[in-house]
Amino acid sequence: MTRWQRLVRGWPAALARQWALLLVLLLVGVGIVLVLQWHWRRGAMVIGGATGLAGLLRLVLPERWAGLLVLRRRFWDVAVLGATGLAMIVLAPLVPPN
Repeated sequence: MTRWQRLVRGWPAALARQWALLLVLLLVGVGIVLVLQWHWRRGAMVIGGATGLAGLLRLVLPERWAGLLVLRRRFWDVAVLGATGLAMIVLAPLVPPN
């Protein structure tokens, strides 16, 4: 079996191992679609919620299950993702319309 065949055959398993990141990216995509439809406040709040969810998943999942959500030490990942998500959720409704 060639290297390419092993890579292609292992692709579904590799995606399944990254389910946490894929869930977060799916929610970010939904937020971007909302922003592109001129619902930018809702979109920003969905993206903020996705960022907060990434922090929560990083907090509760072991490192081997968190996959590519693991960047630094757990404390810093959770703190940065949580603070960013909370800031987006709080600030999005506060921006004046014009």
